[in-house]
Formats: sequence, C-alpha cells, structure tokens
Amino acid sequence: MVGIVSYGIYLPERVITSYEISRASGIPKEVIEEKQGWRIKRISDHHEMPSEMAIKAVANAIEASKKLGIGPDDIRAILYVGSEFKDYGVWMMSTRIQDALGAKNAFAFDIVAMCVGYVVGLAIAKRISDLAENILLVAASKESYLVNYKNPNTTWISDFADGASAVVVSRSYMKNRVLESSFISDGRFWNMVVVKSLGAIIFRDNKNPEYIERPYFDSLIDKDQVRSDLTKTSKENFVRVIREALDRSGYTVKDVDLLVINHMKRSFHREIVKELGLEEAKAPYLEDYGHTQSSDMIIGLDIGIKKGLIKDGSVVVLASGGTGFLWGATVLRWG
Repeated sequence: MVGIVSYGIYLPERVITSYEISRASGIPKEVIEEKQGWRIKRISDHHEMPSEMAIKAVANAIEASKKLGIGPDDIRAILYVGSEFKDYGVWMMSTRIQDALGAKNAFAFDIVAMCVGYVVGLAIAKRISDLAENILLVAASKESYLVNYKNPNTTWISDFADGASAVVVSRSYMKNRVLESSFISDGRFWNMVVVKSLGAIIFRDNKNPEYIERPYFDSLIDKDQVRSDLTKTSKENFVRVIREALDRSGYTVKDVDLLVINHMKRSFHREIVKELGLEEAKAPYLEDYGHTQSSDMIIGLDIGIKKGLIKDGSVVVLASGGTGFLWGATVLRWG
C-alpha cells in the first residue's frame, strides 16, 4: 500500500481562448466551447521546456511533502508519467528531474502510457513500494505545440494544453491510499495519433514557432473512422475499467464521491457519467483547462478538493483514456 503525501501543479501564465483558436481554425467559437468543451487553456512560452515545467511542479509537491518529513534525500524512485514530447527525442526526463531535485538516493525511469500515465504510474508505484519507500511521479505536457489547428483530420485534439504536475507517494503514509486499478487497450487504434519527429528544444532554438518544418500531430486513420469505431468502444471501456477498479477495491459506483476523467468532448463526458449512473456534480468537467495530458488527473483531484467534494474516507476514481488506445482507472480512498 502507498498513500499520496502531496501533489504540486504548474500551469503556464499564458491563457489562450476559444475565440483565438476559432480564428486560427475556422471552427466557430460556439462549437469549440459547446462541442469540444473548453473555453480557455494554458500555453507555455516557446522557450519553456517540458522539463522546466515539470521541475516547477516538483518544487510545489516537495514543498508540501517536507512538512510531513519527506524531502529530496528521502525520495527513492522517480517515475516520469507525462508526454513523450519532451525536451529531446529518445531522452530520459526522469533523470533530468532527479538531477534538478538533487535526489541522489533515487532510481529514475520514464514510462509511456500517453494520457493514462498517472493512472498507470500510481499502480506501478504501489507495486514497487517494497523497493522504494517514497516515490515521486511527475508529468509534463507541451503538446499544444503539436496541434495543427488547420488540419481538419485532427480537430478533436484542439483542446491539448500545457502544464505539469507532480505527486509524492509513500508506503509509510497511512492516508489517501492508492487502492486497485483496471486497464485495457485496443490495438486497432495504434495509428490514431503520431508525430514524425520529436524534441521540444526546436522551439527554444528557433525564434519563429510557425516555421514550416516544425512537427505536428498527424493521424494515420480517417477522422470518420475514429468517430464511428472509437466512440462506442471508448465509452464501453471507460465504464468497464471504472467498474472493475472499484470492484477490486471493494466498492461500487454508489460509493464514489469524486470521479476525475480526462478532458474530452463535453457530450462524451456526460455519456460516461450517465452510463455509470453517477451525479454530474461528482465528475467535474475541465472546461477551463483543456487537456493537459495525464496531468488532468491531478488538476481534477485539486478541483474536487477545492470544491469540497472530498471528505475524510471519500472514494475517488481517476480514469483516463490515451491515444493508441489505452483506458485505465485507479481508485483512491482519501483521508
């Protein structure tokens, strides 16, 4: 067993609105807000690297964990669970964070689970807690820079935003316990989103972020096929992993006080919540954040805490879907 000791969030100062994306894409503002489901999102400066955002989030998490006696020297493992779009391609983000933190006693590694990174990462942290008493999980995203708003085949990723988050977990912390998980993938959608070149450093080194050679998200699958084949499969798999994770943890949907789902189309979010039979108020919608990759889980958790949806003993479910395609859910017992 492990418990969540603290968490930290970093969001860039720059805010981009649905109106601005409407002008860039030609998609009406009303469609962006009502269908895509976001009004504003955060965008990093072109020179701000994913690792820099991650380190700022880590600083916030460690500042909080120090109050409970866990500092950099106490961290024994660091898991990077964020976007593959890092500073460089074929590169370890986790060891960069280790160096910046000065966590000389830790072992560090990156995992790739797309937007399901935290859900998978918490499950892994629980299972390796015998090797590392205190574990740091970190995620960052600069994926807004990979969105080509003029590509009609990838309009469903216009909500991608930038930011970072970090979570400290410990096997000796008896609160906010990480319970059980469930995962499933569907290989038919392996080609849904690809980037043919990687490395955010190109934006720091090139003063013109619109230069033609820049990388963008692309899809090797037709948008209509995504709409027809993925929608039904995705809803079924979201509901499945949520119910299975709860069942393995000894709970049902009726016990849930907070459900955090990654940002998605507004109507699809509502369909999942309705299918589960859960009150909409218990599943906050991230319309003022967009989709900050796997950090959606920590942003949603923070919203739930600030809204008073979580009390001592609350059951929390973190559920996410990641392109490729993977779905996962992990249950927490808060307090």
